[in-house]
Amino acid sequence: MPCSAPGVSPANITGMDKLQYAAIERAQIEKLTEIVDALENIQVPTIRKDALGDLSIALGAQLNVDEGPSSPSDFSETFFGPCDWPLEVLEYETYYDRPYWRDLDPQAVDQAILLLIPRSISLWLRRCLNTLRHLVPDLWDFYRYVLHSSVERLRTCQAITVASTVTSHSRDIALTLRSSPGTIRSEIGLHVPDREFHPQPWRAAPYYEYYAPWVMFASVASEMPHAVCIVLDSGTPDNQTILLSEAEGAAALVKFQLQDGSYTDHHTKPVLVATILRNQTARLTQACFDGKQNRLVLRQSRTLDLSGAAPSPDAWTLLRWIASQPVGETRYATGDAEVVTRSDNPASLAPRISV
Repeated sequence: MPCSAPGVSPANITGMDKLQYAAIERAQIEKLTEIVDALENIQVPTIRKDALGDLSIALGAQLNVDEGPSSPSDFSETFFGPCDWPLEVLEYETYYDRPYWRDLDPQAVDQAILLLIPRSISLWLRRCLNTLRHLVPDLWDFYRYVLHSSVERLRTCQAITVASTVTSHSRDIALTLRSSPGTIRSEIGLHVPDREFHPQPWRAAPYYEYYAPWVMFASVASEMPHAVCIVLDSGTPDNQTILLSEAEGAAALVKFQLQDGSYTDHHTKPVLVATILRNQTARLTQACFDGKQNRLVLRQSRTLDLSGAAPSPDAWTLLRWIASQPVGETRYATGDAEVVTRSDNPASLAPRISV
């Protein structure tokens, strides 16, 4: 759908290679578990950038969302190729989804409904994506999360089929299949970002909240380890901090892809988190685990402006990236993994990802 990408063919790996890759993967899962646990213990909705190192998280170069990858090296930098259809084609194909775009004035909406604007924007995005995936099927497997604790969210999501139940640290979530017939990731055990912050725990209305209403995985048939998560957050961007939801979403997805077990021969499991914010803005975060640094590396985009009576240029940019194609060389090449010795830290044996 979006653009052509360099082919990725399975390497001819030996039994020893498989053992080394599995050792690397186990060590990285252990590290990601530490990161996820540390993030869950944070009780404020933002993280200072100068505190990320203590969490084994690093910020890489800014993610350039205004120019798509044009060379093999660019593919390996972004891992996601945004939809490259001309704007007039996108507008034509999503013509009947246009009524779902609402121009909401942040000053006029009920301030007690923290996620009203992000939900409204996400509805338009979801309608457009549903339209596009009929044109290009089998690119992504879609899953929606329905939060039973909120009648409003249930009405918004309009779930179809409950496949299984997963848990989050703050409330029960039902996993709802929203993909074409094919592979079903039942009982996936993915802990998506979902938090409410209260002045006095559970004694007052939350002053801040966020959750991930849906997740996309590269089609299993593609053998690509990519994943995308959409997060709705009642916060606003700040140059001195990143949002806790962005870090939690990235860490949760990377950890899940590592634990999946289907991508052991891939040194990189890239994820993309699209965060839609209360002030009609959004930000994209591309993440992967860097084996050499032994850290989760985040690359964030500029702040996207989603205001206006009609979908803004940045709104189409956001749609293009969410509708992106998994790209980039993520598999080990022969000889990439070194021999694991007792003195080696297996997590550091994966090739370093240039970010």
